[in-house]
Amino acid sequence: MALPLEGKVAIVTGSSRGIGKGIALCLAEEGADIVVCARSDAAAGNPLGSIEKTCTEVRALGRRALPVKLDVTDDADVRRMVDATEQAFGHIDILVNNAARMGSGGGDFWTGTPDTLDDYYRTNLRAPYAIAQAVARRMAAHGGGTIINISSGGANLPPPPSPGWIAPAGAIFVGYGMTKAAMNRWVAGVAGELLQHNVAILALDPGLTVTERNIAAPRPGADYSTAETPETTGRAVAFLCRNGLAYTGQVLVSRDVVDQNGLVLTGRMPTL
Repeated sequence: MALPLEGKVAIVTGSSRGIGKGIALCLAEEGADIVVCARSDAAAGNPLGSIEKTCTEVRALGRRALPVKLDVTDDADVRRMVDATEQAFGHIDILVNNAARMGSGGGDFWTGTPDTLDDYYRTNLRAPYAIAQAVARRMAAHGGGTIINISSGGANLPPPPSPGWIAPAGAIFVGYGMTKAAMNRWVAGVAGELLQHNVAILALDPGLTVTERNIAAPRPGADYSTAETPETTGRAVAFLCRNGLAYTGQVLVSRDVVDQNGLVLTGRMPTL
């Protein structure tokens, strides 16, 4: 019996580790061949993961895998990645825009500069927009496909301040949340246009997720005891890709997709 995504080809950016790796493995378990994209190749020596390591794990599941070193902010790199995917597999069915600039670098609004916002914008919004444009055209030429942008609950934070609000120590720059909010708006804004070409686009919020990064260096004060694992978002992505058009234009939460559709989690945790 064929697997649900048998014969599909998926590009997953930022999949050398973390949520991206969890997505790549779950898509492979559902039958998809995977293009593993990230800046961390074996030569980078990153102890948290590499594109080659993820490919090895994908192949162990019986699927084909192509490692591509990719800087998502470099348009020439993006074109080379898309061309390499089509050359290797002949078509593209799924794109997961997972790579992102994380953290609160750049200080607060009062003392920061627009340069920091530019950095978040280039990685978290312009890059997935450019990749989606390049890939959507290839998808349409082969009958359609699904684009999933990994968003964040940070798009809705923080809440408005109450009277007497005092800035916490180490105020958080909001560049990350701003770009994720813009990503959600972009999904809603272009879904109708892409629907005409049989291409779905949606956003998925993973929730607080434990990854290799915060296992190796726990964030002070953060409680990961009830956090999701990368598998939660991986299972949600794999399910949504079975019929992306049914969810196009929506912003969903990984845990909700898992619970509402009775998806089974194995409890797989990221390892160093």
